[in-house]
Amino acid sequence: MKVSAILISALAAVATAAPASTPASTEKRTAFDIGQFNNFGFANQDLQYLLAINNFDLQAFAQLAAFNNLNIGGFQELFVQNQFDVNALLQLQQIALLSQLGGLGLFGNFDLSSLQLNVFDLGLIGGIGGFDVGSLVDQSLVPQIQTIIQQTQISSVVIKE
Repeated sequence: MKVSAILISALAAVATAAPASTPASTEKRTAFDIGQFNNFGFANQDLQYLLAINNFDLQAFAQLAAFNNLNIGGFQELFVQNQFDVNALLQLQQIALLSQLGGLGLFGNFDLSSLQLNVFDLGLIGGIGGFDVGSLVDQSLVPQIQTIIQQTQISSVVIKE
């Protein structure tokens, strides 16, 4: 069985076990400042590049936070800090998966406030989480990376009701 199929099955089980929201809890949050998340643009050039070439739907991610009570506070540093390490890649993968599933409407009216994110424990090998992946990027590619980021239209995130 493919890893992606296992992951989707596990996430589907979590989604079906999540408590359904009441009409009052599907209302838009009153205090959601996307400025605290760098307007969902990454401060790190390499993460911004990955966003550009993979076209992640950050609009769906923001909608999950605004309407499904997804607690995205743990992702704030990913957007505002200039880090490109293993931990950042793991967080980016979570955002990509949640964005895709949210865009498909999988979460509907589920209250995601009890969903625990960023709890991936590397245990005794936790030191590898801070490994600077950016050190593996050939510096001669930086102009090309910047060009791709500039040429790719990254849509702005708007919380709509």
